[in-house]
Amino acid sequence: MNAKLPYQGLLNERNRLRQLLADWPPVLRGSIRHHGNKCGNPHCRCRDIKKPVLHGPYHNLSHRYGDKTQTVFLTEVKLRHTRQWIANYKRLIQAVYRLSEVNFKLLRYHHDKLDSRK
Repeated sequence: MNAKLPYQGLLNERNRLRQLLADWPPVLRGSIRHHGNKCGNPHCRCRDIKKPVLHGPYHNLSHRYGDKTQTVFLTEVKLRHTRQWIANYKRLIQAVYRLSEVNFKLLRYHHDKLDSRK
């Protein structure tokens, strides 16, 4: 960890992160899964033993909540939004970790200056 950091600099960073979090775009936690399928037609190219060409690709979002995993089929439009929202989620987590680190440094190095209202 860095040496003792200036109090006002940490407060400015915390306020910047708070404002960033207040204006956050949509977020989504989950994983995108891409897959292909075989159909029921025995003469289809997807049933070729040596070089099968599967139907698809199909995209699904896998989202775990509690002890249940839910999936959603993604069209191309939904896939585009989902990719962006998952990227937003990852950036959000990084910002929350950074905010926590700033608060830790304030508590560790400047506890005597902290106002009870903030």
